[in-house]
Order: sequence, then structure tokens, then C-alpha cells
Amino acid sequence: MSIPKENKPILLTVILMAAAFVVFFANWLFPQNSIFPNETGDLTMPLWLFFAIDAGFIVALVLGVRTKKPSVVWFSIIANSIFFILLSGLIFLLAIANGISEP
Repeated sequence: MSIPKENKPILLTVILMAAAFVVFFANWLFPQNSIFPNETGDLTMPLWLFFAIDAGFIVALVLGVRTKKPSVVWFSIIANSIFFILLSGLIFLLAIANGISEP
């Protein structure tokens, strides 16, 4: 089963949202093998993962703008811009928290 070219940006946006939620709730979902350390407070791994997801939102935005369907273009512009801004704010706050927690 092949996904039409017009639907790939929407699917990528949904996958990136799911990945962001999994990374955010990783400590709660997988407490034994968490990427968030409980004792050290090092947040570099989640920062890099969120940065990669943020770059994925930019890729999804570009892919969505290049399609021919106006509904996909508008969805891509609105949704990916909002998710990019919100995730960039979260990355900024995590970077501040990581800077405060390290000696």
C-alpha cells in the first residue's frame, strides 16, 4: 500500500507529534530504561531528540508547502508552525534547566 504524495506531510506531522509525546513522557512510560536520568539530572539526550523532532517539523512544513492541494498546504503551514514554536520553547526551557542543574 502506497501513501499518496499529498498525504506524506500530514503523516510525518502526526508521527513527529507521537514521537515528541513519547520522548516527553519517556520517564513515565518506560521507568526502567528511561532516557531521563533520575539521579544525575542530565537532559542532553532529550534535548537532542527534541531538536531532531523540531528539525522534522521544518521538513514536514517544506514538504507540505510543495504539494498541490491547498488544504494540505494550509494544514502544513498552520500545524507545523505551531508545533515548531511550541517545541522550540520546550527545548529552550530544557536547555535552561540543563544549564542550572549542571555544576
